[in-house]
Amino acid sequence: MKTKIFKLNNGITGVIAQVPGLKSVTVEAFLKIGAKYESKGEFGMSHFLEHMAFKGTEKRPTASVINKEIDSKGASYNAGTGHEMTSYYITTVKENIPWAVEMVSDMLINSIFDEKEVLKERGVIMEEIRMYQDNPMMGLSGEATKFMYGNSPIGCWNIAGEVEDIKPINRQKIIDFRKKFINPKELVVVIAGNVDMSASSEIEKYFGDLRNKVEALPKVNIVINEDRKKIIKKKMEQSHFAMMVPGISWKDERKYAFKLLDIILNGNTSSRLYQKIREDRALAYYLFSISENFEETGFWGIQSGVKLSKLDEAMEIVRHELKTIGDNLKEKELERAKSYLVGKLELAMDKTEFLSNYLGEKVLLERKMETIDNELKRYKKIDLKELKTLANEIFKENEVRSVFYRK
Repeated sequence: MKTKIFKLNNGITGVIAQVPGLKSVTVEAFLKIGAKYESKGEFGMSHFLEHMAFKGTEKRPTASVINKEIDSKGASYNAGTGHEMTSYYITTVKENIPWAVEMVSDMLINSIFDEKEVLKERGVIMEEIRMYQDNPMMGLSGEATKFMYGNSPIGCWNIAGEVEDIKPINRQKIIDFRKKFINPKELVVVIAGNVDMSASSEIEKYFGDLRNKVEALPKVNIVINEDRKKIIKKKMEQSHFAMMVPGISWKDERKYAFKLLDIILNGNTSSRLYQKIREDRALAYYLFSISENFEETGFWGIQSGVKLSKLDEAMEIVRHELKTIGDNLKEKELERAKSYLVGKLELAMDKTEFLSNYLGEKVLLERKMETIDNELKRYKKIDLKELKTLANEIFKENEVRSVFYRK
């Protein structure tokens, strides 16, 4: 993979990642707009703004026009909002690169935010929030993150917000929020896959005129909830639970060891907790990791669904593993986790959406270009002593937080 990084005069960063042998190419724009930066009265706005990107521009006035145009190219598209960034992408073929760059820029720069579309999408988003509330398998990770960080003075830790946050949103609020956060200096545009380095001129052509004066991002002061348990009462046959402990930020170089610990504990079907809860005792249908790393902090977490009568048993298994893992980690577990991670990353490199997302996030958040090969070298250097030290530091019994559903 050959890469090129450059700056436009307005402060936008461009990245070209040329990968021989692929037919597809992804054009993706990354902005430092996310739930973590929202103040009270803005909760859910980053997510709402993302929803509006495909609803009409001056050139393409309706969602139908946009959808038909994208479909006519056989292209795929999507967008996503997180705590620290929002991204918008189109995946297509090489000859469509100028069109894809222009389309992404048009949606970001020239959205019209038609009042009728805003009201329609407001209803859709409120139903999306209710869907997550009705489906614990989908919504519990958001509840857990909000439980951990919800006392912080700034930040909507449940990315979509609550229904009551969305009800007052109108066109003017969306426009004002966009003006506040659309900062060319905090915008990265990536073209990854079957692309020539000369495609940098397309980014200059379609993004070079973007201007918007904004203030610096608000400072996020993290407050970790001192409470250890939250019970959500709901009539249901099954219980769902999330357990978490405070972790480390992505600025911390130990994040590579943290990721390997996460894999060993609950990162795949051969992990400790999957084997003990799912396979050995058949207590749960699903288990997955909800661990996250932010700029200021992070947490390790697991989510699972079990029979109501087996909830305490399953949670005790998690507690025991967290309490003892630092003393009984095995070299073969570490090597298996490394092999798993390397294999997954190498397979993912065939997908241009993965490549663009990896590079865009690195450049936007960490302000650096790092190849996946260099990242893999960091994982391969982790030894058992480093893993045990980190496990004993993070997994303390009195730091475990639990959020679960019960009748």
